[in-house]
Amino acid sequence: MDRITNESNLWLNAIKMEDEGDYLKAFIFYLKDSSECIKQNSFVRAALSCSCAADCLAMDGNLAGARQLYLQTAALYEDNAVHVIGNSVREALWSYQEAYEFYNLACENNKAQSIYEKYVSLSRKINPFFGEEQAMESLRIRKSDKAPQSGVHTSNMQVSADVDNAIKNFLHDLASTSDEKSNPHIFQRILNKISEERK
Repeated sequence: MDRITNESNLWLNAIKMEDEGDYLKAFIFYLKDSSECIKQNSFVRAALSCSCAADCLAMDGNLAGARQLYLQTAALYEDNAVHVIGNSVREALWSYQEAYEFYNLACENNKAQSIYEKYVSLSRKINPFFGEEQAMESLRIRKSDKAPQSGVHTSNMQVSADVDNAIKNFLHDLASTSDEKSNPHIFQRILNKISEERK
């Protein structure tokens, strides 16, 4: 109960600001919450907060900033897939699905295609009859319906600078955390292990 009513709860404050239509403040709270979640290795929660921060920027008309955060959201889901694949293939597949959708929202077609190939490859390890048609059905592309609201976006240079600085600080935190924990070869090692177990 204390946690729910605590005014310092970043997530609740973000939701409150968003409900009140103050997307800039909500964006700051969501981004801070995402940074805290990254430090706690809670990638899914971090990705959720990051995507909410991106949504707030999109609602405020800052589509360039929103795409940056959608890209980081996708990367967080991809990282989560790599970290959980040894324990839960189902969660890994779900994480790749989310990563695919957010890479598309970020207009990163090459990265989305790479995730698609990983998704299909992992799915076929589990079910050899899994094909392209099933993959495209599973990896439905979520289109952004968050068009900028007229009259909401501000051209205030100080606001733009604050948003840019907040994103830069977030990306710096994300990069330093990822450098310590990422292992680019883990995905292939686990796929090889799954193949050996099926023989």
